[in-house]
Amino acid sequence: MQPFPPHNLTGWPQAQVERTFGVFYTTVRAGQAGLSDGGGPFGFDITVALLVDDLLSAFECDAIVETGCYLGDTTDYLAHRYPDLPVHACDITQAHVAFTRQRLAGLSNAHVTCLDSPLLVARANAAHQRTLFFLDAHWAPDWPLERELAAITRGVVLIHDFDVGHPRFGYDTYGDLVCGPQVLARMPDPPEVYFTPDPQADWPLPCLQTGRRAGVAVLAIGLDDEALCSHPCLTTRHLKEEVHR
Repeated sequence: MQPFPPHNLTGWPQAQVERTFGVFYTTVRAGQAGLSDGGGPFGFDITVALLVDDLLSAFECDAIVETGCYLGDTTDYLAHRYPDLPVHACDITQAHVAFTRQRLAGLSNAHVTCLDSPLLVARANAAHQRTLFFLDAHWAPDWPLERELAAITRGVVLIHDFDVGHPRFGYDTYGDLVCGPQVLARMPDPPEVYFTPDPQADWPLPCLQTGRRAGVAVLAIGLDDEALCSHPCLTTRHLKEEVHR
């Protein structure tokens, strides 16, 4: 497992930051057609893109999975930003899949399927050793997040629209269940800790999302989470404490 780089404007690998900046801000925000945040990779939050850089490097990931691709803003970004990694994405709406496939035509590392997301997660979990799972299928009435998490035995997980306990960051609610620590507590083998970005962290690039900004949570399943504990922009959350707040 690789250490994280220093997190400040002078210590971050300049080439990495410049590459992320260039790909992120040239990705078309097709999601503005139907998303409250206006679309864009990771809800137009470049600090999440920088975090993904770190996670892929530190955990030496061999694949990326995105669930709930919609019109492919994040899929497009991931496939262009990491051309040497397979990027698997899915949506349950055929029109969204057809649009995203056409958008990514010619990118041999991008694979988009019309599939129930837990099935895609299970297939990737079996096929790869260190997958980065970006779980963002939070739209239809049948919320698949619990089944997605149950299908993962080894990988690093990034959950979008997660309650991080800060008023600037939005999150999803399904019925009486908040997309937050309560969901993690319902996992077959709940983690002792999970991680959320520090809202005051000093990232090398600022977030320019002035509208809805989504919270995210990170957890390592079947992998050593030492790298997450040492990340200077992440806060360690103890699940039992968070559930009983």
